[in-house]
Amino acid sequence: MNKKTVTGKQYKEVLLALAIFTLGLLLRLLFFNSGSADTYAFELWFKSVREADGLSVFRDFLGDYNVPYIAVMYFVTKLPFSDFVCVKLVALMFDLLGPVAGYLIASELAGEAGKTGASVNRFGLLGMALIWLSPITIGNAGYQAQLEAMWAFTGFLAVYFFWKKHPAWGMVFWAVSFAMKPQGVFFLPFILLYYYRSRSFSVLHFLIVPAVIQVLSIPSMLAGNSFFYFWKYFLGQQGRYPFVYYYYPNIWIWMRDLPYYVFGKVGIGMMITAFALVTVGFATKCREKGWKFVNDLELLVWSLMTCAMFLPAMHERYNYPAEVMLPVLAVFDKKYRVPAAVLVLSGFLCNGMSYYGWGKREFYGLSVLNIFVYACLCFGVIRTLRSKPEKGAGV
Repeated sequence: MNKKTVTGKQYKEVLLALAIFTLGLLLRLLFFNSGSADTYAFELWFKSVREADGLSVFRDFLGDYNVPYIAVMYFVTKLPFSDFVCVKLVALMFDLLGPVAGYLIASELAGEAGKTGASVNRFGLLGMALIWLSPITIGNAGYQAQLEAMWAFTGFLAVYFFWKKHPAWGMVFWAVSFAMKPQGVFFLPFILLYYYRSRSFSVLHFLIVPAVIQVLSIPSMLAGNSFFYFWKYFLGQQGRYPFVYYYYPNIWIWMRDLPYYVFGKVGIGMMITAFALVTVGFATKCREKGWKFVNDLELLVWSLMTCAMFLPAMHERYNYPAEVMLPVLAVFDKKYRVPAAVLVLSGFLCNGMSYYGWGKREFYGLSVLNIFVYACLCFGVIRTLRSKPEKGAGV
């Protein structure tokens, strides 16, 4: 009887997972024939890949993404679909990493909070639903065919593997995140903080990152580019958009006319200062405390949003990882439930005004909302770092 009861519960959980997945997929398919200006730019990229002469596409690519993305396009164009359909399929393919990351992270947080058995799975499904059904993820991949999923969710999986004491896999996933889009570097401050605090792996593990990137760059080298092509390409993008404010409603919208070549460096300095204060002021003490995954996730979301708030020339999509993960954190940390709702609303409105025709790109009000959320994260992180983490999570 007990065996049948357990099997019945598992059967219901599988059905629930399938229902969540099917609903999210249907919501994405509703926008399958729609797109933004970027979607049609991707379509042109796919056309250039399809018409290229063999590996030459890796040498003279029309777009501005890194080699691994070009490789994905190269193989997808072999499918018997139009360029537009291929664009949507690639976005959906990476978007599938979202529910995986949400399930794994929420399950880990639930187990840490004292939940057991089926309860852990239910919280995992909740984490899956919060990411897969988020208007942020549905709009980004389903409507825009954008690719924030490929650097955000590989980055989150990297953090998960670090916490599970698999630093080599953590470095592999972070290398993929960084190789796919330069914004993967947003995870670096947290990884350094985690290393500084935990010292649970060797500094030599960081060498895995350039090794994986070079392996992913093999098609580029076969096409005739230099061994260091990826790194030159990455550094060459710095300063490509010479504006302190560039669509993401952060602090710079209030100082948007300041000269980039002076205040762009000021913004980078402010970000580095914020990370240095946390590291020097608190991280050493944290080694002496009972540290939890929920605390690391809080620190991660704060560090990701710190990059988006202070760095110059941020696109409206670059706070995507914080927008999709703060709701998962909020399930286990009550003080973030209102900020999580505000951040999702702000991100959704920002995308709506940017891509869905909801109005002009004048985001002063959204900037106030984002500054409010960031202030909540700052106060929350400071309180966590200065006090011993509570027993259990606040579910």
